[in-house]
Amino acid sequence: MVASTIADLCARQEKTVLVSFDGQTDRHPIFDVPLAYEPQEAASNLWVMRVDAFAAIREYVHRKVPFSGIYDTFLKSRMFRDFAEAAPGFEELMCLGKLYDLATDSEFSKVVFDAPATGHLKTLIDVPEATLKAVLVGPLNHNARKIQDLLINPERTRVVLTTLAEEMAVREALELEAFLRERRMGVGPMIINQRVSTRFGPEEIQALASVTEPGPALSAAIEAARSECELAASQDESLQLLEGGKCTLWQLPRIIDHEPAALLNGLVAHLDAQVNDG
Repeated sequence: MVASTIADLCARQEKTVLVSFDGQTDRHPIFDVPLAYEPQEAASNLWVMRVDAFAAIREYVHRKVPFSGIYDTFLKSRMFRDFAEAAPGFEELMCLGKLYDLATDSEFSKVVFDAPATGHLKTLIDVPEATLKAVLVGPLNHNARKIQDLLINPERTRVVLTTLAEEMAVREALELEAFLRERRMGVGPMIINQRVSTRFGPEEIQALASVTEPGPALSAAIEAARSECELAASQDESLQLLEGGKCTLWQLPRIIDHEPAALLNGLVAHLDAQVNDG
């Protein structure tokens, strides 16, 4: 949802593609359009696609190798897939290569990558450097160098960290931030997702609790207010871990809406306001 929000906001100004790493679904969960290797138009100025290592290697061979059609049967074979899946870093490098092409040689001005979870992302980021150390010459070394140079260029690539306002999630985000800075990557801002605002003070909660003989609807509302107040306090405590950090903090509120389009529009409006505020 956060990646979709960022992509939607970028598309208000520039032609944008939102790239997913998800290979489990055939439709984008937010925009409800086909999720395939070829970009699909999702909204005005916005396309979505899925990066796929095997589609990327076939595309690369078709572009670079003479008479590439004769390799199609082999590239689609089970033997090649088994070999590639067993090769450390192959899928990650092919996916990064496709992202490189989108960023440097495509019709899109902005590429928003909905990256995998922390552990897989770390592996993804380390693959180009590992390839450079393992392969000292040749096309693989050359392509890995280009990808690595793009990753560590803060003017071209920036990682937008996203966390919930929960202690474990915040600590994981801080750990990932340290990892990224160690790799010389551009980082920030950090987005705090599903933030709950404090709408009632302790005195107001106490006054609500002292209401005598509330009906079922009022009792439910009082309990919801108490629960929200406790959650906001817990979030405030967890976010203290971010005090003095290097990242600018942006916040997206918790919005209760089951319609993805309405939820997306609400989040885009909140994010746009914070971007414009600096």
